[in-house]
Amino acid sequence: MMDMHSMSMGPMIFGFDLVSFLMILSGIVYFICALFLWKPFREEKNELIGALFAFLTYQSVSMVFMGIEMHTMNLFYSNVASLAIFIGSVYMLKFPMSKLREGTRKILFPLILAAVITLFIWFMQNEARQMQLMHFTLWYDLVINGIIAGGSILLLGFMTSEKWLRLKAIGGGSGVVSCCIVANTTMLTGAMLTSSVFAFLAPVLILGSLSLAKKQQKTAPQQPETV
Repeated sequence: MMDMHSMSMGPMIFGFDLVSFLMILSGIVYFICALFLWKPFREEKNELIGALFAFLTYQSVSMVFMGIEMHTMNLFYSNVASLAIFIGSVYMLKFPMSKLREGTRKILFPLILAAVITLFIWFMQNEARQMQLMHFTLWYDLVINGIIAGGSILLLGFMTSEKWLRLKAIGGGSGVVSCCIVANTTMLTGAMLTSSVFAFLAPVLILGSLSLAKKQQKTAPQQPETV
């Protein structure tokens, strides 16, 4: 993998190169979108909205700190970004685990959380491991949050017969895939500006689909939402 610092490029904006600035700006946009999702997250109390809220929240933290790290070349900031992704993934995995028995979920959640924290501590043991952490984290985010969590959200969308739920799941899952799979893949190949475009696309897909689904849900027969 190319060093992220060598991929910094473009004009300077408010003292930041273009890529670093877009990364930080993306994080701010994700944070704003997470605020918009806070109310439905508290009201609906289901794993689908919970996963999308977790996605927007951890990505807002990780993008801001990755952008700062690219600007300062201080590993501390990329370590914080990685920790946000690790912890966020545990909450994202609550969605694919929602089909399991409640007792099983209660056991798995703290075990997975302990495992990712242990993994992070292992990377913190020396500078050489810390240098490898972000590369590992991008692949981790791609597989765990993109393929497993994002894929399970898309699968729900394709399998459900409820039009408003299908819209929520396909739009939300597409947003997760756009960021965790497409944006991460392009970042790993060095196409940082392309990565930024797909990162910006994710919250638009999520909030847009939730807004449209809410309008459809109002006109649909009321049924309890279970996911």
